[in-house]
Amino acid sequence: MNTRQRVKDHIDLFRFSLNILACIAVLVPAFIVYVLRGNIPNFVEFIFNNGILDWIGIIFGLLAAMMLSAASQSINDAYDVEVDIANKRFDRPIARGAFTREYVFTLSSILFILSVLIIGVLSVIYKITPFLFISTLIFVVIGVGYNYVKHLGFIGNIWVSLGYVAPLLVGFTLFNPREEKIVQTTIFMLGATFFLATGREIVKDIQDYKGDLEKDLRSLAITLGPKKAGFVSLIFFVLAAICCALLGIFIYKNLVFWFFFAFLVVILCLTEYIVFTQGTEEEGGKKARKYTRWTLWIGLGAFFLGVFFVNP
Repeated sequence: MNTRQRVKDHIDLFRFSLNILACIAVLVPAFIVYVLRGNIPNFVEFIFNNGILDWIGIIFGLLAAMMLSAASQSINDAYDVEVDIANKRFDRPIARGAFTREYVFTLSSILFILSVLIIGVLSVIYKITPFLFISTLIFVVIGVGYNYVKHLGFIGNIWVSLGYVAPLLVGFTLFNPREEKIVQTTIFMLGATFFLATGREIVKDIQDYKGDLEKDLRSLAITLGPKKAGFVSLIFFVLAAICCALLGIFIYKNLVFWFFFAFLVVILCLTEYIVFTQGTEEEGGKKARKYTRWTLWIGLGAFFLGVFFVNP
C-alpha cells in the first residue's frame, strides 16, 4: 500500500472534517464568552491576548481536541465493523480492510491518553479552572462508553449526541463563566447542539435500517419503523431550531445570526423531506447524512459570525 493511500485511510478513519469541527466547537464558545464579557470581537486579539492561554497553549489545546475527536471516531469504527460491513459502509477503512481492529484499538487508546495528558499539563501550566480537565475526561468517557450503550437504540443516540456537546462544554469551561447572560447562552447553545445531533443520529439509523435489521439491533428505525423514527428526528430538529431561535431573540439580536438560522431551517426541512421519501435507500441516506453534517457547520457559523454583531 502506498503512502498516499495510507494517509487517506487514516483521514477517513479519523473523520478529519469532524476533527476540525471539534476544534472549532472548542474555540467558538470560548470566543463567545470572551465577547460577552465586554471585549471587542477581534478573533486575532482573542487568540493572542485572551488572558488565559497564549497562542502556543491554544495550538496544543486544539491538537488535544482533534485527538479526542479522532480517537472517538476510530474506536467507534472498531466496534462497528460488522454492522458497517452489513450496511456496505466501505467508506469506513476497517470495513474495507485497510486496518485491523487491534491496530485501531491501540491507536485510539494512544490518542485518548495523549489528549488527556496535554489538557492536564495545560491546566497546570496556565492555572486553568479544573472544570476544563473534568470536561475533557467527560469527553473521553462519552467517546469510549458509547460503544457499550449504542446497542440500546435511542439511549445510544442520546449518548453519541453528548459527544457533540462535549467540545462546546470544553470551550465554555475554559473561561469558567458564571454571568447570567453567558450561562443562558451556554444552555441554549448546548441544547441546540444536543437536539440537532440526536436528530442526526436517528436519521443515520434510518439509513442503516436494513443492515441493523440483519444484526438485530434496536435502533428507533427498527423498533418504531423508519417513518415513525423520521417523525422523532423531526421533533428533535424542531427543538434545536427553538433553542437557536431563543439565542437569536435573547442573546444575538442581529440579522447575521438570523440569516444563518433561516439557512439552517431550510436544510433541516430538506433533510426531513429526504428522510420521509427515500430515507432507507442508499442514495437518500447519503444525502440525509450529508445535509445533517451541513447543519452542524451552519450552526457553528451562526454562533461564531453572529457574535461579531452582538451588543454585550
